[in-house]
Amino acid sequence: RSPRRWTRPRHRTVAEGYSLLYGVSSQQKDIGKLLAVKFESDAVDAVITEVAGYAGEVSAQLEDMSRRYPALTINTQFLPAVEVRTREAIAQETTAEFKSTKGKDFERRLLLSQLNSLGQEKNLAKVMVELETAEERRAFWRKTQQRFETLHGKVWRLLSEEYFSR
Repeated sequence: RSPRRWTRPRHRTVAEGYSLLYGVSSQQKDIGKLLAVKFESDAVDAVITEVAGYAGEVSAQLEDMSRRYPALTINTQFLPAVEVRTREAIAQETTAEFKSTKGKDFERRLLLSQLNSLGQEKNLAKVMVELETAEERRAFWRKTQQRFETLHGKVWRLLSEEYFSR
C-alpha cells in the first residue's frame, strides 16, 4: 500500500512511527520460534521468551489502536524501496547465521540481534513520546519505552556476564 496523503507533515511522521514499531515487533514476536529448534541455556530462553512475549503484546496493542484510530496505519510501508531491500537482505543473512550456528555462538548472535532491535525500539518509543499529541497514545509510548529499556538492559547484562570477556 502506498502511504496516505497527510494533511500535515507531523501526522505523517507520527504514522511512520507506529508503522515502524509494528513492522519490528510483529517480526520480533516470532523470535521465540527459534528456541523450539535450537537448544539454548535457561537464561537465554528466559530473556528471549520475555522479549518475544512483549513484542507480541505490542503488536496486539498496535493492531487494536489502528482499529480504534484509523489514521494509525500500521501496515503502510513508509520506508524507501532501497531501505526495505536492505532490511530484507539483513534478515536473510541473520537467518542464515542462526541456522549455521549452535551453542554459545548461536546464543551470542541471537542476543546481539535482539540488543540491536531493542535499541531501535526504545529509541523509537522515546521519539514518539515527544511527537504523539494524544495523551492515551503518549502513555502507550512511555510505557513501551520503559519496557524496551528494561529488556535492552536485561539482554545487555546477559551478554556482558556470559558472552564477553571482562
